[in-house]
Amino acid sequence: MSEPGEYSVSPNNIHLESSFRVPKEDFERELKAIREQYPDSQVWNRSIESHKREWATHNAFHAMGIFRSRTGNMDLNWPQPWYVRAGYAIIGRIAWPFIK
Repeated sequence: MSEPGEYSVSPNNIHLESSFRVPKEDFERELKAIREQYPDSQVWNRSIESHKREWATHNAFHAMGIFRSRTGNMDLNWPQPWYVRAGYAIIGRIAWPFIK
């Protein structure tokens, strides 16, 4: 299995391997480190907070056993449909206090 912190970047996507293993206290540090290396990726059209809420949603679903095959790794994309943004905004805020 891949180590947390491994990622690949394309113009519209950041793929994070084993993202479920990264605690929420490290989300922002990891994201800022990636942004520093790849400042031209279009995913930065989204805020760090938006990325953190998506990551929190994935980690919460993974911890609950929901869509485990899809929530162990994570893709941060740009653009996102409005309903995907809304879903992560709502679920990510609800999940935040409960995830590690």
